[in-house]
Amino acid sequence: MNGKLLFLALLAPLAGCDWGQQPPPPPRRPPPPVVRPVDRGPNWLDPVPYCEGALRRGEWLVCDNKGLNWLHRTLAGQWAEERQGADRQRLWVQRQQLQALLSERDACQTAECVGTAYRRYLKAPPRWTQPPEWRPAPSPRPVHYRPREKRLNWRDNGPSCASKIGWQKAALLARQCTVVNPDGQCGPQRGCETLKTMILDGCWDMGDRRPGFCNRT
Repeated sequence: MNGKLLFLALLAPLAGCDWGQQPPPPPRRPPPPVVRPVDRGPNWLDPVPYCEGALRRGEWLVCDNKGLNWLHRTLAGQWAEERQGADRQRLWVQRQQLQALLSERDACQTAECVGTAYRRYLKAPPRWTQPPEWRPAPSPRPVHYRPREKRLNWRDNGPSCASKIGWQKAALLARQCTVVNPDGQCGPQRGCETLKTMILDGCWDMGDRRPGFCNRT
């Protein structure tokens, strides 16, 4: 009797087993989200503009317009020179300028708008000027040498006529002396009596062609 009870007790746990059935599959977990890299844009301005794929209007104008393409390359070259030996503050400022440039350019619809966006960050708006044509150097102008004035050899004794009667009156006598006696070395520095004598001699030599002041001397 005891053996039967023991046998039944051993069969009791086996009766609850589901023989021949597979265990239920584990619950499905949702796939992890796909983390895509954030497109932060280029750190520096590429000298060669990107002209492939879907382009905005401003990007297409830079690729198609030679003037805008030249502005793009010029600004990229200037910024590349500034980055040489620049500190972190300057590099950060240039990144901010690049983002502002790209935002303004991508919003443009005309070439004038894109050109204004690029010229805003250029050091000095460069203008292409045609080199001057070669021309022969002009011939030097002839130099006219002024003859040296004759140095008067004053031999009069005593004070000059200008110190006696004044410079204006002495200059008038000197001019009258020069008219009738061109080679007489007339001048206000000579004596008044000498000038008057030379005037009288010149008037006498001229005869009827003498000027009117000869009668007043």
